[in-house]
Amino acid sequence: MVLPEKPKVKDYEQFQLRLPPGMRDRIKAKAERAGMSMNEAVVWCLEHFFPAPKTLDEKLEELATMAALLKAGGEPSRGVDRLIDEISGVVDKIYEGKIATPPDFRANVSEQLERWQEERMEIAQEDAYNPFEEPELPMSPMPPLDDSEEPF
Repeated sequence: MVLPEKPKVKDYEQFQLRLPPGMRDRIKAKAERAGMSMNEAVVWCLEHFFPAPKTLDEKLEELATMAALLKAGGEPSRGVDRLIDEISGVVDKIYEGKIATPPDFRANVSEQLERWQEERMEIAQEDAYNPFEEPELPMSPMPPLDDSEEPF
């Protein structure tokens, strides 16, 4: 197995950073205790708190793994619920542009999602419809009785 070649330091982007007083010393001390350079420590922290977004292929691979786990057994309803939540999350992220995809793929997903949401709203309205529900009529004041008329 051949490992991918690590980028050379000269290929890295540079970024000038101003640190508040005392922070440089704190970073240096922590980095030394961890056996890292200050740069490695700062990059590790940034990678940890600002990870690269997962690609669509990575997310689909995760979903395929989850589907395989469901087939293998276990508590089915919990696994299915988790898989549905994951799929829903991926679709939402594609729709919001948070997962990089080809523009035409994202447009297709967006169109399908919007159509599906409209269908769900229509189904919910149909389910809420009750043909036997009496409409509420506005109450109007009764006209005053004439002295000559008898009530009911």
